[in-house]
Amino acid sequence: MDKLRNAISKGKPHKAPGHDGISLRFYKMAWEVMKLDLLQIINCMYSDGIILARQLQGLIVCIPKHTHPTKVNEYRPLTLMNTDYKIIARITAERLKPVLSTVLHPNQYCGLRGDSLFDAVAAVRDVIAFAEITRKPVCVVSIDFNAAFEKISHEYLQEILSAHGFSASFIQRITRRQNNATSELQINDFRSSLIPIKSSIRQGCPLSMLLYAICLNPLIQSLEKNLSGIKIGRRQVRTTVVAYADDVKIFLSSVADIQQLKETMLAFEAAIGAVVNIHQSRALALGTWDMTRQIMDIPYHKDIKILGFQFTNIGNSAAIASWSLVTARVRAAAQDMYFRDISMDRRIRFVHDYLLAKIWYVTQTFPHRPTA
Repeated sequence: MDKLRNAISKGKPHKAPGHDGISLRFYKMAWEVMKLDLLQIINCMYSDGIILARQLQGLIVCIPKHTHPTKVNEYRPLTLMNTDYKIIARITAERLKPVLSTVLHPNQYCGLRGDSLFDAVAAVRDVIAFAEITRKPVCVVSIDFNAAFEKISHEYLQEILSAHGFSASFIQRITRRQNNATSELQINDFRSSLIPIKSSIRQGCPLSMLLYAICLNPLIQSLEKNLSGIKIGRRQVRTTVVAYADDVKIFLSSVADIQQLKETMLAFEAAIGAVVNIHQSRALALGTWDMTRQIMDIPYHKDIKILGFQFTNIGNSAAIASWSLVTARVRAAAQDMYFRDISMDRRIRFVHDYLLAKIWYVTQTFPHRPTA
């Protein structure tokens, strides 16, 4: 009962429900009336694996990645799941999180308690500062997988969970939720017929980020084993890769690393079913790195975006670029809100929940230093 109560109370409000139209707010308001019946239902779903096809059915909506999308790959498919399914998935995720520290490599910052995306960004920032000061050759390679979550093989996921020591009963619970899963695709007012889901970890499921981190773990382990890495700090801790879910940044420090990276990525692609998107991947040369060296045909760029932060090969420039971007966005949003006919209370909430949130996000990595 406690786990069920926590799963409902910690769920984010105002989330769009699945095809049944029942939102999390309904479960919160009706908790005292329905908690005993709901507990019995959730126990049947979790322990006995009694999950109906309608409960596994999702609704795929296409979210634009930027303001004026014109191509299919400029949309992000997000699956709206039924709230009862998300409740049991959230309970499973809470049971999974405590053991991830013994499963995932420390350089996977998603899913590990005590770590956050700010730790991942700070690790990249420190590597850039190290290369800038020492003038040693370093290249940051940002890997983008084409339809990363959608391409995950279900067989691969089961094998990885088994190899990491998860019990047969736990794997079976995950498998039951994948078998017979279907989704409808909604574009404007049109809905497609049901599409059987034969692969993927559906974005929109509370388990998706954690399961993807587990699937990516063999890649991170292999890169740490085969690449030279960079030793920074007094303890000379070697850093080879930094990952936050599907956002993967790899650090090369020698010519031999290029071939090792290529071989490792080819092996991982064959196993997982996903393919590296060369055109969306980026390379950033640091220090004295020779930009004539080809890295899997990945193009070099003067800057690279990492979890919302814009980085260049100069640490101070990265701070200036990040602050310039966030101030421009805050200014534009504030001007747009200024002309709207809303109450003072709503304006204060907008400043607190939206504008200040963006500012605090950048401050976590690049503390603002006022100019004289």
